[in-house]
Amino acid sequence: MEKIKVLHCLHSLSWGGLEIYSVELIQRLAADSQAEHAVLCAPDSRVHEELKKTSLKIYTFQKKKISKLAEALLIRKILKESSFTHLHSHSRLDMWACSLAINGNAKVKHIYNLYMNATPKQDIFHRWLFSRVHALCSSSEVILQDAEKNFPLSKDRLHLIRYGRKSIESRPEKRQALRQHYHVKPGQLVIGTLCRIDPGKGVKEIVQALEQLNPQDQEHMQLWIVGDPTIIGKNPDGSAIYEEPSEQLNTWIDETVLKSPLGRHIRRIPFQQDYIDYLQAFDVFVLGSYHETYSLSVIDAMLVGKAVIATNRGGSVEQIGANERGLLAEPQDPASLAVCYKHYLKHKDDIFRHGKLAQEWALNRHSWQRTLRDFQKLYETL
Repeated sequence: MEKIKVLHCLHSLSWGGLEIYSVELIQRLAADSQAEHAVLCAPDSRVHEELKKTSLKIYTFQKKKISKLAEALLIRKILKESSFTHLHSHSRLDMWACSLAINGNAKVKHIYNLYMNATPKQDIFHRWLFSRVHALCSSSEVILQDAEKNFPLSKDRLHLIRYGRKSIESRPEKRQALRQHYHVKPGQLVIGTLCRIDPGKGVKEIVQALEQLNPQDQEHMQLWIVGDPTIIGKNPDGSAIYEEPSEQLNTWIDETVLKSPLGRHIRRIPFQQDYIDYLQAFDVFVLGSYHETYSLSVIDAMLVGKAVIATNRGGSVEQIGANERGLLAEPQDPASLAVCYKHYLKHKDDIFRHGKLAQEWALNRHSWQRTLRDFQKLYETL
């Protein structure tokens, strides 16, 4: 069999769940050593910084921001100079560039990891574009069902490959230390979120839901918000440039914490590299996304045995089940989220029961060994 050589394309200046997972996936695929892997990414991006710590071959653009056509031309040049057998795109923009790059090249196979929603794409241009996608992979059955309905792709090109995650060792001493640091009182419930501070993540509604509780219930809980606004670049001095709606939301949360009486129940925490300790310090995990696809943070929260509050959309429904592993609220609805807060304040036995079922479910479906095996098999089959 011909040596499999994969060029991964990840042109993103942000550093959120998609980028963190994609970088780890690429690193683990390369370490698995059954194929040769290289990466094309933006220079001096966080993706680039993380990948430089490995022995992977890295290609970069001349500028951080380039058009899809310019990226396609660069990919085409790399393909001409090297003998890559596969392109693996990790974002919608990279999918466009890879599809354009292999126009007229029947030898290179294109795999597209879909992390976002599959909205209707049936026009002539997208039919042409997707004709150059040989396999679309997602961790979510719901997303694949939408892709079958909305994308011009036959069912045999759609592949369910679950996110790889590692089992997480319990660290009760870390949990206790963090709860002491943030002055959690005995019997107080910590409901926490870990996400980008982005309007679409429903962070504002998560805060507003706290307002819906009566003062007595508010006294019995803390809301922890862990994360930073969406990064779109860096200033010459290295400081982050944030997406404007995200920065405005972040300012609103900070002002709520500083100026509102509600603020004494809120703990505002920047993104943490070692975020697992914070998940363990929560009692309940909440994600208020408007259109969540299939959340990595939900999986990680489940792996440490947390009940989850999520919204009744997309992959979150698949993850939570029929309120088996947590509770589902309506998106963009603080009152609906507040009902979930009240449930766990009143029924603390459900926190343990849902968390145990969540952990069992996540361990059963998400392992790196299985994920790497499935991708290797896909490369070989193509």
